[in-house]
This record gives sequence, C-alpha cells and structure tokens, in this order.
Amino acid sequence: MSSSDLSNFEEKTKFNFIWSINYVFTIVGFIMTVFTYLIDDSFFIFYLIVLFINFFGLFALKYFKIYKVIAHILYFSVTIIMALAIFTVPESLHLQESLWMVVIVLSAFFTLGNLTGIFYLIVNTVFFVIYYNVTFPGTAYLSLTIKPEALIVLSIEFGISMFLIGYIMYRFGLINKHARDAANSAYEELKEEKRIVEYQNTEKTVLLQEIHHRVKNNMQVIVSLLRLQSGEIKSEEARQSFEEAITRILTMSLIHQKMYEKESLINLDVKDYLNTLVNNLINTGLIDKEIDFNVESTLSFVSSTTIVPLGLIISELVSNSMKHAFKHSGKITLQVSPADEEYFNMIYADDGKWKGGSSNTFGTQLIEIFVDQLEGEFRREIKDEGTFYYFKLKNLEKDE
Repeated sequence: MSSSDLSNFEEKTKFNFIWSINYVFTIVGFIMTVFTYLIDDSFFIFYLIVLFINFFGLFALKYFKIYKVIAHILYFSVTIIMALAIFTVPESLHLQESLWMVVIVLSAFFTLGNLTGIFYLIVNTVFFVIYYNVTFPGTAYLSLTIKPEALIVLSIEFGISMFLIGYIMYRFGLINKHARDAANSAYEELKEEKRIVEYQNTEKTVLLQEIHHRVKNNMQVIVSLLRLQSGEIKSEEARQSFEEAITRILTMSLIHQKMYEKESLINLDVKDYLNTLVNNLINTGLIDKEIDFNVESTLSFVSSTTIVPLGLIISELVSNSMKHAFKHSGKITLQVSPADEEYFNMIYADDGKWKGGSSNTFGTQLIEIFVDQLEGEFRREIKDEGTFYYFKLKNLEKDE
C-alpha cells in the first residue's frame, strides 16, 4: 500500500468526519431549536444560529467538498456562540459547554492539525477559566431552581457531546489502524523486494564470476595454442614476439582470475593484484634473471575498467626492464597512491642500465596507448640510481 493510498484514506476519513459531525449537529440543532422554542428557553437563539451554520456546512460539503474551510467555520462559530452563551445567559450553570469545548478541541486536532488544535484549546480554556472564576461563583443558587425541561436539554447535550467525543476517538483510531496496516504492508513488500534484489544480485554475481572464469580459461587455451605454435617457429625474433603476446594475454587472464575469486565485482584490490602480476611476470621463466620487487599502494581500489590498461602498462614496463635494463639481476619498485578524487599517481623504477635505443620500442608505444586510454600522462627519467617512470592516471568509472 503506497503513501498516497494512506493520504487519500486519511483525507477521506476527515471529510467523512466533518460531514458526520455537521449532520449530527444539524439534527440535534433542529431538535433543540424546536424544543427550546416550545419551552421558551434562553438558549433558543443559539441553537437556531448553530442550525443555520450546519445547514450551510452540509450544503458546502456536498457541492464544493471543502471540508477544511467548513471545519474552520464550524469550530470558530461554535466557539464564539459558546462564549456568548456563557457570558450572556447568567441564569444557567453552563456545565455542558465544557463538553462541547472538548469536542471542538479534539475535532480541531484531528482534522486541522496541531497548531489549530492548540489554538482552540487555549481559547476555550481561557473562556472557562474566566467563567469559573468570575461568573460561576454567583450561580450556586441555580441548582435549586433548574426546571425539568432544562434538565432534559442538559441531558441531551451531554449525551450528544459524549457520543461525538467517542466518535472522534473512533475515527482517530481508524486512521491509526489503517496507518499501521499500511506500514506493515509496506514493510513486508520492502522485505520481499529486498529478498528478490539480494537473490538477483547473488545470481548475477555468480554468473559474472562464471563468465570471468570461462574467459580466463579461454585465454589459457589461447596461450597454450600460441606456445605450441611458437615451438615450430625458427626465428628467434618471431618466437620472442609470440612470448610477448603470451605475456600480455596472461596479464589480462590474471585480471579475470582476480575478478571471479572475489565476492565484489565492482573494484579490485590494487596491491594484491599488482603483487601477483609482477611476481607472475618475473617468474614466467622466459628470462633467467634474479629480480627483486617491491609493491607499495595506498590506493585501495581501482575500477574494473581501469585495471585492464593499468595491468598492461605494468606488464610492458616489467617486460622492458627485464629485457633491456638487467644483465643478471636487479630490483623493481612500484608505488601507487591517490592524487585526487579522480586520478592516482604511479611511480615505476628499476635500478638497471638500459641499452641504447630501447626507449622507443613497441612496448613503449603500447604504454603510450594505454596511458591515453586512462586519460593520463607520464614521463621517463634516467638517473644514477636507475630509470624512473612517473604516471598520473585516471581511475575510470565502471561504465565509462
């Protein structure tokens, strides 16, 4: 059940309440007007005014449906009439007016809100404080002189006012019950939707993990085929090109492996992935050299869109270092850290001595392509302690 359904129910209940209370006031007003006229009671004129006001209220409600305006008119009019009756008819005890005060205050709270209810509470309280402290002390003798007809009027008014108080509380309880039912229904719907979403999310996660697993296996098949093919190649240069291609495929295969090994497929743990990648590149067995490496990262996660070109950049850097910078041994360091909300910095360094002309290889051209994909930039510096690459790369959004 939606909040609009509850709102419509509440408005309909309030409209019906104003209609009912007007209808009851009209009937009671008519009876009391006739009765007080016949017994020549002082309250005749007040009942007559109330009767006309309620006739007007029923007419307006039927044709214009403006229950809030009618409620304001009704409450204000009854309050004023009650005050006039209290202070202009001193020959009555005016005990029944206190019940009408309760009816007006409860009705105002119920149909027009807290501020209006508080207003009528204060106004009616002031009226009766004045009455009980100024007028009432001089009316003690009336209890001995009340006519039987007046007692009938008091009895009717008391019964009707008590009925209306109960009716107000009944309507209020009805709205509360409806609200509780709506809240419980909405809670159950949300719980069911949550269960469905969690199930679908788990299902999609498992499916994506399976896809990554199969892609990784397919890449392994491709690697195996390339290695079989490379065994038939006589040219050392061509065989080396095959091995470089295999290394690049293995780099992408590792990404898919990491994706299906983790529960969340949105981001990858950078340090874990880079450590595994560099270790795999160094221990491929293609180049027999003793290489130490150190990976440091304060960047917790990168998107799955970013990790592919990033991994290929590092793959080319490590491959180039192993081929062109080290004779027998060396050290590679890799540092990754956030730059701002969108970009991160990466410093790659080796302590080897690069061979001349190696800075413009096909691998270097690939690095430039992948850097462009990450909307970044880089520079290469050769120092006494080794060769350094400084990158500033963008952590792309998942679907960018």
